[in-house]
Amino acid sequence: MAPVHHMDPAQPDQREYAYNLFRSKRLPEIICAVPEDRPVPGFIDAELWTFEQPLRPSDARPPCFHESAAQTGVRFNGFYLFYALAACPVVRSALEIVTGSV
Repeated sequence: MAPVHHMDPAQPDQREYAYNLFRSKRLPEIICAVPEDRPVPGFIDAELWTFEQPLRPSDARPPCFHESAAQTGVRFNGFYLFYALAACPVVRSALEIVTGSV
């Protein structure tokens, strides 16, 4: 049986992946983060997406990038899609007003 590895609860913001970031050409707010050791998803093509930059574990994260959501997305899908807005807290506040909560 393979050993089970648990995240250290004392380090909730553990950054274990280096990512390649791809930006949608049609909706530039949408970014796909793909771990460097994973294949690029088939929907990422040169016509609709552009390579943005590498993202190392020690680099500052883009606005609205959530490490725990990224880890979950990678675990289930092999990539993490997120909506990168400079005013991420404003978007959250607007969603709270419209929906009553986030």
